Amino acid sequence: MSNIYSIIKESNELLSFDDVLLLPKYSSVRSRLSVDTSSTLCGISLSVPIVSSPMDTVTESLMAINIGRHGGAGIIHRFMDKKEQLWNLLNVSRASRDNNFISPPVIPAIGVGEDEISRLEFILKGIGSVDAIAIDIANGHSSLMKEMVCNVNSLTGGGTPIIAGNVATGDGFSFLADCGVSAVRVGIGGGSICKTRIMTGYGLPTLTSVALCDAARDSGGYNEVSIIADGGVRYPSDLVKSLASGANFVMCGRVLAGTDSSPGDVVTINESRVKLYRGMASSEAQIARGTGKKPGTCSEGVSTHIEFTGSLEGVLEDFVGGLRSAMTYAGVQNILDLKESSIFSRVSSSSLDESHAFGTKQ
Repeated sequence: MSNIYSIIKESNELLSFDDVLLLPKYSSVRSRLSVDTSSTLCGISLSVPIVSSPMDTVTESLMAINIGRHGGAGIIHRFMDKKEQLWNLLNVSRASRDNNFISPPVIPAIGVGEDEISRLEFILKGIGSVDAIAIDIANGHSSLMKEMVCNVNSLTGGGTPIIAGNVATGDGFSFLADCGVSAVRVGIGGGSICKTRIMTGYGLPTLTSVALCDAARDSGGYNEVSIIADGGVRYPSDLVKSLASGANFVMCGRVLAGTDSSPGDVVTINESRVKLYRGMASSEAQIARGTGKKPGTCSEGVSTHIEFTGSLEGVLEDFVGGLRSAMTYAGVQNILDLKESSIFSRVSSSSLDESHAFGTKQ
């Protein structure tokens, strides 16, 4: 375990990515290309520890196929008709059988309740099998989630790994691990288009949540359960800090939404090329899927346009390249050793300003 958990407990402060830096160490790593950036998700070894978020402006079949072929994974979002979701999954499945490329994992997202069990039944009947199933709700530390995990296991015979979330605390992680899931999405309210914290007052910084969940994993003996840091990842350094604090993967929305592999067209607004990016709890997303905001509820997301960033490959190269460089500064050859050997240190706001090159601060 890295020292980030101890820093949080001793200071009694909730730390974000920008609050810390990692201390460089003696290194015998002679080449960045010699390090191993792979991590295991639901029994699948992936060379890129990045999962694309199950959002309607981030992951449909094109994203899942392309990120999968580059070594990551994509989760096909559930905010569409079940027939359309099956079509997307079949596209990914066909790509998985193409021996000329790395096989992209086939992972559908579902919600909770009877309609979502019906959705999953329809999907499995149409495709036969999937690599994992993501149960995607705002608060995974809930009776609704426990019931849905049981229902999915009953439907699949317990043989299909489950990704569940989201949670923000060690107790939430332990709850899902006890439910028997294979991976937990960790982070509430940290996304750039999420309003949960300002609407409800609930949530924790993602880095703190990951550290708390990693500590719960170590103390509870849940070593086989993966942690997916979800929310607030903007830079390759946030990927590095997530892995160093105990995550096995990060989940990205905005980082990937501006690429050529995300759904939607590139449009020009005020002479800038942009793509739509919206939270799934935004009013715009609710209207788009025909439900609208339910009476007595509030929207917990926003809708915006973000800069078109070009090829997915270029974004992934930047992130994995940053991770490879980080591993040489840490003097480690793999992600597990990065976590075990990392030393975090608190930094000031002035130090944060010093960290940024011209034009890089988001």
